[in-house]
Amino acid sequence: MNQTPFVFFCRPGFESDCAAEVQSFASACDLAGYANTTPNSGYVRFFLFDEVSEQAFFEELDIHELIFVRQWFWAKAELIDLPVEDRITPILEVCSEVAMAKRVLVEHLDSDEGREMSKFCKKFSTPVTIALEKQGLIHDDSEFQLHLLFLATDHCLVGFSPEERASELKGGILRLKLPKDAPSRSTLKLEEAINTLMSGKQRRAVLRLGNTAVDLGAAPGGWSYQLVQQGLQVTAIDNGTMDKKLMQTEHVIHLQENALAWMPEKPVNILVCDMVEKPSLVAKLMAKWLVAGKTEHAIFNLKLPMKKRFQEVNECIGLICDELEEAAIDYFWQAKHLYHDREEITVYFRRKIKKPPQ
Repeated sequence: MNQTPFVFFCRPGFESDCAAEVQSFASACDLAGYANTTPNSGYVRFFLFDEVSEQAFFEELDIHELIFVRQWFWAKAELIDLPVEDRITPILEVCSEVAMAKRVLVEHLDSDEGREMSKFCKKFSTPVTIALEKQGLIHDDSEFQLHLLFLATDHCLVGFSPEERASELKGGILRLKLPKDAPSRSTLKLEEAINTLMSGKQRRAVLRLGNTAVDLGAAPGGWSYQLVQQGLQVTAIDNGTMDKKLMQTEHVIHLQENALAWMPEKPVNILVCDMVEKPSLVAKLMAKWLVAGKTEHAIFNLKLPMKKRFQEVNECIGLICDELEEAAIDYFWQAKHLYHDREEITVYFRRKIKKPPQ
């Protein structure tokens, strides 16, 4: 059996959820395989049983269709006991047998052990890139990315992914800086969600001066802050207290109402929600807003249980999809376990507006 697996990055502690999702994806493609996981490692290895299946799986995988997966690649070799005096030559030998790549991502895992590799990976990235370029193995016309995942300074998984269907970011992590005046760190969750789940076209259409938003469960205002930064007028719904500096911008109206029951008279451009409630309750609320046409766009978090998280996610998203389909509403959705998320995932739903016939 080929012992070079597909590698999937995830948040440490979510290996079983990542494995369940990858297994489900493979089954949907009529492909048989099995996952190999280590608790809190931050990654999953997935093996298929023959080369034909591996190629079929590679051609189907898409990061945008996977929730718990941050990054993935097809490993073509596992290099162990790399010589300290020359790690590059064995890597070049493997790469010359694989394919040319548009870029090289020197990566480490997000686990405690993996983060210890951060400095090494940064230092190693430049010389290995230069060596690959000299060998003609880096080319702008390539459709692939080369991945060098270091599990230790002498232990490296070498593989590749299609740039269109994997993340261009090392480890699939979007690094963001917390603004000094932000009311809470939760603002980074919405910033990452906007940049990860919405297309550039949707961002330009929705997040612009003069548009309106509602933030359910807003206090102290981390998500409202992010919307204000984009130029939106925000109605913040929460019985709690909002950040004073944020309220001084005059871009936020704070209503001390029940976020589970309140709805606006007129539709808003976007609805956001980061309430600590049962995921099924939040899903039903989001479906209610979307079906009623009170918003075209919704970004919300689903707080997950400790067990059967992948199953819970499927049930909640399925609930919303069922409601929209029953109302004959076209829609698009995407969900992700973002870097700034913890025991939750972030979901984006968009109602598709039907254009009248010409």
